[in-house]
Amino acid sequence: MSSWNNPNPVTQLESTNPYGNYTVVDTAPKEILHMVHEHWYQFPPMNPLWYGLVGFWMVIMGCLSIAGNFVVIWVFMNTKSLRSPANLLVVNLAFSDFLMMLTMFPPMVVSCYWQTWTLGLLFL
Repeated sequence: MSSWNNPNPVTQLESTNPYGNYTVVDTAPKEILHMVHEHWYQFPPMNPLWYGLVGFWMVIMGCLSIAGNFVVIWVFMNTKSLRSPANLLVVNLAFSDFLMMLTMFPPMVVSCYWQTWTLGLLFL
């Protein structure tokens, strides 16, 4: 039986921190630990509720951003009266934001679901 003063060693998490505290770095995969700066060893892990909240927020914002930027690109490219040099900058901004959200919000949602980076070195 365990207590606060004498915890069960099976329930303790293995720490990668040289100082012995459980930190946010302990959730990182072993193959990317060499890239983590020692600054991050001072922070405790995030509350699991935050992963769900951030993941939910990213799904909502990602879908709105992709849909909104697609509509902006479609309207500006299909309406001849809106084709001006100034509006080309708006289309350029919408296109770059569309591509950024199309490529970056899915890995963010996956990371929030698994509560760590699971995509390996390929996406870093």
